[in-house]
Amino acid sequence: MRMIKLVVACLAIPVALSAGCSSDSSGGTTRFRPEPYAANICIGDKQAAAGTFCETVMGAWAAYALDLNVTARGDAISAAGDALDTAWGDAENDAQTEDADCDSFALASGDAADSIEDAVNEIFNTITVGIDLGQAAQAQCVSDLMTATGDACTTILDAEGVYISDLHEDPDRSIVDGAIEDATNTWIQAWNTATASDCPTDATQEQVGSDFGALVDEVVSNTIVAPGVESASYISLVPEETVYKGTTFTPTCIEPGSEYRYFAKRGTVNKLVMYYQGGGACWDALTCGIPTCSPTATEADNPNSTTTGFADRNNENNPFKDWHTVFITYCTCDVHYGNATQEYTDELTIEHRGYHNSRIAEKWAREHFYDPEVVFVTGSSAGAYGAWFNGPLLHEVWPASQIHVLADAGNGVITQEFLTNEFGNWNFAANLPEYIPGVEDALDPEGGGMPAYTEAVAKYYPESNWAHYSTVYDGGQGGQTGFYNVMLTMSPLGAATWWQATCDFGDVARQQSADTFSAVPDNYRSYFGSGSAHTTWGRDKVYDDTTGGVPTVVDWLNAMLNSGPNGRDPDWRNVEATNPGLLLANDPEPPEPNTPPFQESNGDTIIVCE
Repeated sequence: MRMIKLVVACLAIPVALSAGCSSDSSGGTTRFRPEPYAANICIGDKQAAAGTFCETVMGAWAAYALDLNVTARGDAISAAGDALDTAWGDAENDAQTEDADCDSFALASGDAADSIEDAVNEIFNTITVGIDLGQAAQAQCVSDLMTATGDACTTILDAEGVYISDLHEDPDRSIVDGAIEDATNTWIQAWNTATASDCPTDATQEQVGSDFGALVDEVVSNTIVAPGVESASYISLVPEETVYKGTTFTPTCIEPGSEYRYFAKRGTVNKLVMYYQGGGACWDALTCGIPTCSPTATEADNPNSTTTGFADRNNENNPFKDWHTVFITYCTCDVHYGNATQEYTDELTIEHRGYHNSRIAEKWAREHFYDPEVVFVTGSSAGAYGAWFNGPLLHEVWPASQIHVLADAGNGVITQEFLTNEFGNWNFAANLPEYIPGVEDALDPEGGGMPAYTEAVAKYYPESNWAHYSTVYDGGQGGQTGFYNVMLTMSPLGAATWWQATCDFGDVARQQSADTFSAVPDNYRSYFGSGSAHTTWGRDKVYDDTTGGVPTVVDWLNAMLNSGPNGRDPDWRNVEATNPGLLLANDPEPPEPNTPPFQESNGDTIIVCE
């Protein structure tokens, strides 16, 4: 967990904080604010109950300092443990009645009690060094110090509980931080009063404050992140029909009777990657009859088996290696956002239910990673669109987090005919966040398409960063030029001659990115690398490819991560290789050499567009 030191006078209390970057309005428009989520309320109740337990245990030791009654101390702590267990159980039950979960993989009340007890014992032992409890004045000093620390414990954990219960109420943490500062100042005054005379403790304010701060930080950290989630490898999650915020979602793939699964792992820092898997798309009887995407989600999709690019968790240069990750698999042919049953023929019925699968994964993520400092929303190919469309929804899940959205090889290059005639088969309109001005109009058959959609969401969330990555001539049957050529030719056979759309795609993709940057220059960027490779997230070239004078992708993404509402890193800039048509090793090319616009030149293959 990230810890920061809140220093007031000579007291340093580390408290787990989240980067607060949201605001209540955007561009003069009132920001949509959903109702507090039941699982968050549950965590808030748990933190408040932990504060009460902490105060009671501190009080039991405060009483012990005066009467040295071990039995009374033990009885008080035992009763407090029972009350904590009851309070946590009640909170979990209340959430369940609202179809929310704050129990699975969560910190158990007994473990929380043990952790708090150990910390309180250590604080008592620290304070009593140099103290003779047989001397009434010295015993009173210890009792006063323990009582004051207990008061601070419950005040701070109450404030943290209020904060996590409704992140929209205090997205920049100004309220909770103010409460912590007030509690700190009160504690300092109590310390100074208690130690003013006849209190020869060897402990210092800073020492005890640090120990107490670590206690609070551990409670907060272990309640906002489910400690039972595996950290060494991904766990496989096979959901059933799920009710989320009053709507029933049914997990499914397009293959009849197949189950859906997705994957998750816990990190060692409180930051989260939401990754949407790629894998093609289909939208009519011809494309879905093949189909041009994976029809199942199986254990073979488990990202544990991927060890390249940003999936390599052992690469010290990987900025995401220690992050929590939720890997949303793809098997619905609708770029993770469809919400329709389509009977394309009497023999071909397709469940385009990517929106259902995405929302189920979203629910799980928010119920196990409650308040990440940073959320990086990304995906490759079809998953790039999954990130682009689900990204706005995730802003309402984690309003206090810094959010970045990166589309890897999904630039939104589609034809007007596709937008008018086929796009509606996925029924995106039913899922679009209508509270964002312009999104519905953008994807209307007469709207501006993906560039207009991007402009709308980036303007509505100006504190977030939005970016496209692609090679200029992203190729192959499953690449962007392949699908674009299918749209241009209005035939799935267009994928087999994908190179015919190469120059067209490059021109449109670059123009769309230029237009978007012109509309939202502060928080949108694009990166165009050399060649025709499709996707980069899982490729090792993210660490070393500088062909055409570009920065490495990892350096560019680090600059993106360093950018926020308080300023954008100058190294997060629009990038385009100076020799965009130069193919790199293993880049897609036509089966026959010198097929226009591909041609051989001095031992290289280059793309030459007029």
